[in-house]
Amino acid sequence: MMLMPARQDVAAEAPSNWQQLPHGRWLQEQLSQALTPHCAKVFGYYLARVGHLAQDLELGELRVRHQFSAARYGCGDIHTDFEYWPFAEGVLDAIVMIGQLEFERDPHQVLREMSRSLIADGHLILAGFNPFCPARLVGVWPSKMNELPWRGRYFSLARVSDWLNLLNFEIVASGYAAPSLLLATTRSASIGLSHVAQVVPAVGCMYYMVAKKREYPLTVVRSKRHVKTQISAVPVANRVKGL
Repeated sequence: MMLMPARQDVAAEAPSNWQQLPHGRWLQEQLSQALTPHCAKVFGYYLARVGHLAQDLELGELRVRHQFSAARYGCGDIHTDFEYWPFAEGVLDAIVMIGQLEFERDPHQVLREMSRSLIADGHLILAGFNPFCPARLVGVWPSKMNELPWRGRYFSLARVSDWLNLLNFEIVASGYAAPSLLLATTRSASIGLSHVAQVVPAVGCMYYMVAKKREYPLTVVRSKRHVKTQISAVPVANRVKGL
């Protein structure tokens, strides 16, 4: 199956708060519960929350001294374009990006910028909308295509993992959360899908991952010519048989 290019000419408008999404508060709580156990090992001095949804997400286990939010507009400590991240190389200890990558014009460039600003062994906590969940069937209905969250461009957990692997990230945790059809008209958010999710986790309408940036040291490769010269310099009587 041929994958469509991730880059697009015009970026879609991302959600400005959780209430814009069907059962938004429930989604927020479900994702927070899924991510919190994986955040205990995230520590440092500076953490950036990228996008409006990341600003309000509760992650109580984070041990980071200073946290700030970044957005293109509206509420946020910093207003910036994520494709041109205004931070120097290796200055951030962690980044949290929630439901934002789907609405970027060039998600590859955004991830490269996030990677550049992280220190070695820094963490990227990322979550997005699962394109293979049952809720996606609702999004292809003509009257829903321009509504949130369906007007974005969605990527699978596996595809985003591949992008991060190319940037030398190690995926230390990943999974799915919030099994739902994302229908605001239903009283229950999960509509019984929580039982199905115990057997088939991929019915969750959101995926998440915690990735760690790795920097591998260069390995010195000795010249074969140099090794051969060392062997030939050994007296014939002292050479080991077979060399």
